[in-house]
Amino acid sequence: MVAATLASTSTAAAYSFLAPNPTARDTVRRRTHPLVVTDTNRHVHGRTATSLHQARPRDQVVNPPRPLFAAAAAAEAEEMAAETSTGAKPFAILFVCLGNICRSPAAEAVFRKLVNKRGLDSKFLIDSAGTIGYHEGNKADSRMIATSKKRGIEVTSISRPIKPSDFRDFDLILAMDRQNYEDILSSFERWQQKEPLPDSAPKKVKLMCSYCKRHKESEVPDPYYGGAKGFEKVLDLLEDACESLLDDIVAENANISA
Repeated sequence: MVAATLASTSTAAAYSFLAPNPTARDTVRRRTHPLVVTDTNRHVHGRTATSLHQARPRDQVVNPPRPLFAAAAAAEAEEMAAETSTGAKPFAILFVCLGNICRSPAAEAVFRKLVNKRGLDSKFLIDSAGTIGYHEGNKADSRMIATSKKRGIEVTSISRPIKPSDFRDFDLILAMDRQNYEDILSSFERWQQKEPLPDSAPKKVKLMCSYCKRHKESEVPDPYYGGAKGFEKVLDLLEDACESLLDDIVAENANISA
């Protein structure tokens, strides 16, 4: 997660200006190592987010505790009950974007709907997170909620940052774009120096669009600064990718079947 540095101006004033897209980058971007990310200040949805290394000493806790929400607690209790009744551990999947208010909440909702349609709810543990905790505790972007609802998709998740235990608890971690992918791996490398995490965890991280069959895009674009068409495009990509993703998981796991 990246700690957010609030500007001295008020929230309303800060959001009156459109900052550059937080995931925008040079056309050609090279890295010296797949787990190393250069730390710089980035504009994040109208504010400036300072890199984790600059904001905190390395010996401090990276992520604050996730707030306890009744709905989340009830969902976790239901999933635990399902695991106990079936005797099999649900397949755990985590969708990740930058702030966990647009793309990853939508991905979680789309995938959850598909799983429910096939009667496989008890077979999956589905969640979403952000690479930063700037929006922690907030509902998804109202535009994402409204656009999804038109397609019969209910986006109900609450934003939270990715945390070290996610690398132990989830079987698959889906990044919405290349920057998210790199930030996830960078966090893993940093956290692994402080607590035991499986060496194989980076293999769990994949790009969401790698599962698309009808679209050629390699990333799910951040729609935050765009118009309605941007949110529609996100859902087009997610519906495509999630269908293929679910098919692959079911085909590769014999214990998952309706």
